[in-house]
Amino acid sequence: MEKEEKYNRIVLIGNGFDKALGLKTSYLDFIIHFLKESIINAINNIKSDLLPLELKTHLSSGQIAYYTSSTPDIKTIKELSTTINNLFSVNYYEFLNEIIEHYSSANWVDIEQHYYKSLKTYYQRFKNNVYSTEVPDTVIELNKCMDLLSIEVSKYINEQQNKYFIDSLDTPLATLFDNFRNPLHQKRSNLVKRHQRKDSPENVLFLNFNYTNTVQQILKNEFWSGVNHHHIHIHGNVNYNSNPIIFGYGDDTGDIYKQLETEGENEWLRIIKSFQYPRTHNYHNLLNFLYKADFDVFIVGHSCGLSDKTLLKTIFEHDKCLAIQNFHYKGEEEDFNKRMQISRHFSDKALMRQRVLPFDRNAIIPQVKSVLKPIDSVN
Repeated sequence: MEKEEKYNRIVLIGNGFDKALGLKTSYLDFIIHFLKESIINAINNIKSDLLPLELKTHLSSGQIAYYTSSTPDIKTIKELSTTINNLFSVNYYEFLNEIIEHYSSANWVDIEQHYYKSLKTYYQRFKNNVYSTEVPDTVIELNKCMDLLSIEVSKYINEQQNKYFIDSLDTPLATLFDNFRNPLHQKRSNLVKRHQRKDSPENVLFLNFNYTNTVQQILKNEFWSGVNHHHIHIHGNVNYNSNPIIFGYGDDTGDIYKQLETEGENEWLRIIKSFQYPRTHNYHNLLNFLYKADFDVFIVGHSCGLSDKTLLKTIFEHDKCLAIQNFHYKGEEEDFNKRMQISRHFSDKALMRQRVLPFDRNAIIPQVKSVLKPIDSVN
């Protein structure tokens, strides 16, 4: 009997995984928390670098008690924004104001992607101004805002993950992780026969795009003992100075980016992820894994947005990539939309159609909020 070639697996872990566990780690959760905290801190005369607020009038002790106690109950960004504008004189960073307005109207925005959109807008204005040769103040302010947002995001995520621990792996979560170490159960056509594998992957790499420690908690469980697995926090993790979080934009392939490079001013490129990855060995450890053996890719809760385009393109179009399986939690429509996102990372569309596996109703991300237990419940 012909011995089957060994192969590896990469499991891309995105924010959808943490949300399925019950952590409030979306950008929307963060912005709501930040605005609430900003209101209460400003009333208590605690200054914020990201959102400086000055009270318009003196508040009585009763008003202070009211706003500090009722603000945490506000549930929408629109209400929070109205409260801020009613109470305070606000000196918004333009970029932060845009984010708040987007959330108020659409309840969603990818902050990193919106950053790059703003950068391109400012660059076009810069090029249209024939008398300007220096980096505009708008770009310097935009990057300063992203620096401050990165600090606030890190602080918020750290607070969230320190509230809970994973008590145990219930059946749905255990089944999900079983899938990560088992052979693909999708049947492939003879046209792509080399992609078929009956054996389990030899190595499983968890490529974690989150800043949290939830995956490490699960992998420490005895359930995964004996499995040859690896873990890379590709965008850093909170509370680790040796692996600081990476917060920026990750597409250095477009025409606008090439123009930014020719300007010769580092401020145009400072928030691009390509220049942040070399702060650690994570990216090169990933590249080493890609070249070891053929591999398939499981996508679990990652949006596959353009803010990670260069990295995802490197994985998806790699010569050793066999197949790409998306895990979903809302069914076929969500999977359909994810396929369009994935396609944006392929230059070779025929290769994309070959590698992206059909919708699998069994490839589900279970919503298992019961596994999270408050840390203060231990005692």
